[in-house]
Amino acid sequence: MSSGLVELQARLRDRAEHHLRMDAMRRLRGDAPATVEPYDDHRGLFWRYLFVPLYRRIPWEIKQRAIKAGRMTASGWTPPSREPSRPWQPPDALKRP
Repeated sequence: MSSGLVELQARLRDRAEHHLRMDAMRRLRGDAPATVEPYDDHRGLFWRYLFVPLYRRIPWEIKQRAIKAGRMTASGWTPPSREPSRPWQPPDALKRP
């Protein structure tokens, strides 16, 4: 891939992560009392009012396909299994009678 495309992908990923993080913080502070009004940045209206609400409503499988199609993720490795596994158990020597 060209370095320009890689830089564009990195900028898009950074901007998306930033606005998703800001939305999460806004939702978390909804129930917390505050002494000052939150800072309201008028930049990023597309990200705040279109991207974030759509992202939150799209199922994970569709997001995953879009991320892979846009080559926005690492490649060349096998992701770990997402199947439930046996929980950790202490060694037998440490078990108490």
